[in-house]
Amino acid sequence: MENIYTDGMKELLMSRSDLAAFRDKDTLYVDKTNYAYLLAQSKKGFYFISRPRRFGKSLFCSTLASLFEGRRDLFEGLYIAEKTDYDFRKYPVLRFDFSGMMLLDTESFLNGFRKDIAQAAMPYGIDVDMNDDPATMLNNVINRLYREYGECVIIIDEYDNPLSTAAMNKSPIVNDIHSILNSFYQTVKKNSSRIRFLFITGLVKLSHLSIFSAMNNLVDLTMDKSFAGAFGYTDDELDEYFSEGIDEYLEANPEKYESRAEFREMIKECYDGYRFSPDSEMTVYNPVSIGFFFRNKCVFDYYWEETGLSTLANTLARNCDLSAIAYGNIIVTKSAFRNFDIIQAPLDDMPDDSIAALLYFSGYLTIRDYDFPDITMAFPNTEVASSFTDNLLKLYAKRNSRFNSWAKKFYRACASGDDETVREKLTEYFDAFSYELIGDEKEKFFHAIFHAVFILAGVYAITEDRGLLGRADEVIIASDFLWIFELKVDGSADDALKQIEEKGYAKKYASMISQYNLNVRKVGISFSSETKSIAEWKCINDSQ
Repeated sequence: MENIYTDGMKELLMSRSDLAAFRDKDTLYVDKTNYAYLLAQSKKGFYFISRPRRFGKSLFCSTLASLFEGRRDLFEGLYIAEKTDYDFRKYPVLRFDFSGMMLLDTESFLNGFRKDIAQAAMPYGIDVDMNDDPATMLNNVINRLYREYGECVIIIDEYDNPLSTAAMNKSPIVNDIHSILNSFYQTVKKNSSRIRFLFITGLVKLSHLSIFSAMNNLVDLTMDKSFAGAFGYTDDELDEYFSEGIDEYLEANPEKYESRAEFREMIKECYDGYRFSPDSEMTVYNPVSIGFFFRNKCVFDYYWEETGLSTLANTLARNCDLSAIAYGNIIVTKSAFRNFDIIQAPLDDMPDDSIAALLYFSGYLTIRDYDFPDITMAFPNTEVASSFTDNLLKLYAKRNSRFNSWAKKFYRACASGDDETVREKLTEYFDAFSYELIGDEKEKFFHAIFHAVFILAGVYAITEDRGLLGRADEVIIASDFLWIFELKVDGSADDALKQIEEKGYAKKYASMISQYNLNVRKVGISFSSETKSIAEWKCINDSQ
């Protein structure tokens, strides 16, 4: 991947995740060393944090490694060097990245694991026996380091990747991997008195792996409000580090946006929204999406797929309740995030709350609201909603439809008030589905995929919109048009229109319609459960 930059900003590295590369080349580095200081100042700290992939975990691990290696030169001008009394004492650091381990068979996994341990020990002149198992090798390395240097530091990035990947792919060696990792982490536990600092990152918390079941002093920071902004970019960081790029674009394109605030709000709606703590309302932007955005000279697009869709999310999509995902009203409790094991609960038989938790860990869902004990989850932003919905709908489609290209035409029809084209595109949309996959809840599914199409098209949509006398099935706003839809399965379009009028669904929006001079379209739709298509469509033009 090329380096990403605009003329008014420092260069942005997207292909590297080591601190030295950022600092040596004087590229743009969003300073997260305040969080590193919170961890490093503890006299003996053992920490775990879960975040989705591509959120900067590897760069943070590199930052911690450089910190404990005593490389003060890399931190000049950053928070920890300028505003704290941190002493930059040097420790031996064993750093592991489990994201690229070989999983072809048990022997290749073991050999790769042994090489990783040998490579971590090499800077300290420690020769290891490549015939030993990884746990024995680690134990010997830690003992040797302790004799020669004292306490060591261990940093493990993507600790769960081998086991999660093997479980998802139903690999025959999954139990072997589980056993090998268990022994490795038990060795970490056994040597805790010789470890100054332990930091572990991953995608999910595997509750039955020994690092959690045996190590009772491991602190889980995943939902800690103090670390809600440790990964990803906050609003303040976006304004501090990317303002020159934003200003440069607006100066070159003065006609595109009425104000800087409007442009910033669009960036926020598209790429912000990840909330990692129920006890904090702080949200963050995906750093890779922001990087693609600036590389493409501030062109809005859905870059989520370009980061590489999670295999886990694609697998889970086949087991999702499409209605719940589309409506964005999934409710779970905190226990959903810690009480499952990926081996003991196969993905094709996993409870709904565990599926929701794994989609959260993957970055496809985030915390929308918290009212103890309930956590409400939804898509974080329009980018993720569109990308995930597109992939989820393809699983139900008769053919490999490219919904995202179709959605642009649908959006233009909604924004221009072209009810004939809206009907035509919706008919094409519904015709794409294999309804035999859906089961008996035809009405529920029809409503769900109806709402999903607006998510996919990037249209502002409200489903089950509550008014004084009832709930409208769907209300959307696109450009100068407000659409109110009422759907009847095996009913009549006339009855649907009658309900819109009798319930006064448009009255809720009277002031908005007047203030913005919106054109109103009221649409009654009858959907046939027999033909699986739109049977009747009637539209009333209530333009002001």
